[in-house]
Amino acid sequence: MKFENLALEWYESKKKYLKESTSAYYLLELQNYIIPALGKENIEELTEEEVQEVVYKWQIQGQNDKTIQKSTIANLVMLIKQIIKYAVKKNFIAPLTLEIAYIPESQKTKNAVFTHEEQNMIIEAVLSDLSFKSFGILLSLNTGMRIGELCALRWNNIDYVQNIVTIQYTLQRVYNKKEQPTTKIIIGKPKTYKSIRSIPLSKKIQDTIKCLPDIEQDGYILTNDSTFMEPRTFRRFYENFLEKHNIKYLNFHSLRHSFATRLIQNGADYKCVSEILGHTNISTTMNMYVHPDINQKRNCIELF
Repeated sequence: MKFENLALEWYESKKKYLKESTSAYYLLELQNYIIPALGKENIEELTEEEVQEVVYKWQIQGQNDKTIQKSTIANLVMLIKQIIKYAVKKNFIAPLTLEIAYIPESQKTKNAVFTHEEQNMIIEAVLSDLSFKSFGILLSLNTGMRIGELCALRWNNIDYVQNIVTIQYTLQRVYNKKEQPTTKIIIGKPKTYKSIRSIPLSKKIQDTIKCLPDIEQDGYILTNDSTFMEPRTFRRFYENFLEKHNIKYLNFHSLRHSFATRLIQNGADYKCVSEILGHTNISTTMNMYVHPDINQKRNCIELF
């Protein structure tokens, strides 16, 4: 059996247990990376060395002249391991353990965040140029919600008595090159149960909502009607909005990073920040956002 046939058989056995978006992601990884690299190999002859060589090439050369992030490569290896585990379970091959090594990253890229001044510029720009779309920028900056969560959010997800917003869904465009059309929008549950969460709304957000005209409670927040706005469209609006107001461009996810960074800098409880962000565990928050500066380290040393 060729690895391509094994991989597709594994996928067919797996997909009924997956969310539609996860299923589409797995198929994309198979079609774009794994099958081109290993598809022609006979599974009975596959070795750890061959998989290791593929991983090395992905890190050094990328794919089709495009760099592949280490996190993506780790996901690809995870899928390869699942496929091999399936082959062992079906008695197609003898047990094969993969202990894959990665080239160390020369420098970990820090999450880009807006400065205090840039953050205030964004707030002032939204308040002076207020619309349902620009409100979405302010909402993300003040809650740390992801763009897919924002695009799926409706006004009826806000409790105006307790002043909290509940994140229940995410909106994303998924790709399958074997279907027509090749992409479609999916609105579904977030990937992890921790991403379903309630976030208190700041006084600034509460006051800004009162300035928005004729809110339709069943409508999407970004459009105020039954038509959603997908992430790539909203990203374009966001980029144009920053340019219009002469604010340095950082990608939309930097609003989330800026929110989390400010909370940590101002002494917020790590566990609380983790739950607001929808992280599966607190270690994710700690690793991404807790970076003591030299003065904090100096104070720590003085405790001795």
